[in-house]
Amino acid sequence: MYIFIIIFTLPFWAKYLFKKEYRSILKYRLSPDIKYSDKKRLWIHAVSVGEVRSLKNLIKKLNEKYKRKEIILSVTTPAGYEFALQQYKKIKIINAPLDFSFTIKKFIKKINPELLILNELEIWPNWISITKERKIPILLINGRISDAAFKRYKRCAFLLKAFFNKIDRFLVQADLYKERFQHLNIPGEKIAVCGNIKADEAFNALEHLPPDREILNFLKIGKNANKEKKIVTIASSHLSDEKLVIPIINTLCQDFLFIIAPRHLTRVEEIEKLLKHHQVTFSIWSKTSGTNTWQNVLIFDRMGYLFNILKITDIVFMGGTLEPKVGGHNLYEPAVMGKLIVGGPYYNNFPAIGRELAEKGIYHIINNSKELSNFLLQIEKTNFKDIERDALYSVTRRKGSIQFILKEIQQFIN
Repeated sequence: MYIFIIIFTLPFWAKYLFKKEYRSILKYRLSPDIKYSDKKRLWIHAVSVGEVRSLKNLIKKLNEKYKRKEIILSVTTPAGYEFALQQYKKIKIINAPLDFSFTIKKFIKKINPELLILNELEIWPNWISITKERKIPILLINGRISDAAFKRYKRCAFLLKAFFNKIDRFLVQADLYKERFQHLNIPGEKIAVCGNIKADEAFNALEHLPPDREILNFLKIGKNANKEKKIVTIASSHLSDEKLVIPIINTLCQDFLFIIAPRHLTRVEEIEKLLKHHQVTFSIWSKTSGTNTWQNVLIFDRMGYLFNILKITDIVFMGGTLEPKVGGHNLYEPAVMGKLIVGGPYYNNFPAIGRELAEKGIYHIINNSKELSNFLLQIEKTNFKDIERDALYSVTRRKGSIQFILKEIQQFIN
């Protein structure tokens, strides 16, 4: 049945075979670039950049607590893999396996895991089944099921039940997700609510932020530019976000600087065309030199620096919130720095904190260019001190998941 499903869905996923970044890693997804070790390892898996970033503090704590244990981090997307190589110098990074039985057996044999830790929700039948057959415990951390995924899973719950129940422990972000897993026939005693690991990671990242002047120099913004104009950052942007923001930039550029940080760097050329179409003056970060070298709009074409950019930002437009299938990106990062946030109505990847931020007036929902323009033109009426205080509180009360997860991991490690 699984082979039939793969063949049937071929038109939907085969497009990745034609993308250069996916073709280049194909051989490493069939056989891991790693040497076998007699010593048992900890195997952690993350999908993309956001999940990789959220693991930073947990991996640091695991390295401190289990100094003799080697940690292997597998990553699915090419961007996530490159980001992991930048962030984690002391652990081995590999590409995630394709879910074929012969591939999974190769990975398990070479990695020799004592424990498999899945971040958020990655359910691959062969991977989970063969890991369980080898009597290797499986722990799901920071677990969640989105609205769209839950609707799909309910339709085939009778098939998924067998795979879900092979996971030994579910540590989920909120009571909502515990209810959803139970609805899919997972016993309640297997599930614990631990909060969102991204809240802890946001606080941890605050400790390593450089001074404002260093960030401004890095972005090639002049000494007084940040005082003269407010900075609006379109964080982790998608095409829908850019189509809403870019048409109104020329009417706002007297009072605002705009930074576009795309979710996928392969889209820089597409953003350039859109800016040119609307006759907006822009610069690309990698092609500028010195200071005071750009005006109005900067396309920031580098991965891994967005959190620093948010520090010197006045208003954050959260990318992905205009598309229900995307569901928005990490709201904890701008909130922990007390930033005013705007975006679309879809923050379903972060429903609890998104709802709270919206209720407190920290997250402002906009649906079109005119609404955004009107909001920014009245920005002087905003009480930024109240926003900073309330946003920080919303994140603070969600801390604590790292310690919870570490205690759970300890039960599986000799």
